[in-house]
Amino acid sequence: MKQIGAVLLFTILAFSSCHVTKETAGTGIDEPKSSLTMAYYQTPGNNALDPEYSIELFSNKQMVLEAKKNLDKSGKYMRTLSAQEYKHLLKTFVDADFFKFEPEYTDTVSNLPTRYLYFAYQGHEKKIKDYFGAPETLTQLEYSIQSFLDRVGWEKMTW
Repeated sequence: MKQIGAVLLFTILAFSSCHVTKETAGTGIDEPKSSLTMAYYQTPGNNALDPEYSIELFSNKQMVLEAKKNLDKSGKYMRTLSAQEYKHLLKTFVDADFFKFEPEYTDTVSNLPTRYLYFAYQGHEKKIKDYFGAPETLTQLEYSIQSFLDRVGWEKMTW
């Protein structure tokens, strides 16, 4: 019976903590919640050697990597971008006119990894599926996010 009570208490605490908003010290003003700004997901396709991972960047400048296979990391990692890195990445996507790209680039070629790129900016959001034949500008945007894999500052998440 104590175990059921403990599980129930843990569940209530877990759910209630999800709905807590931070209040700025003494001002009574709620801080905005962090939202997903951009994301890159890569599936391995049919090649067992291709990496499988996701990178998500949030409006609070925190980047989360989930390395599933074929990377030098395994599991979940977090890194906080500098204001300059964050601004530069946003500018890169805006300058590339991300919202003008097609929603999907595919072909009948097989065995390739599928890449998904997501961007949310000023009330607009879009997710693009890139399997084959994407424009070079879109590929460069993918590389701009992938480049963070090799940067320092990743900390293993332990929860």
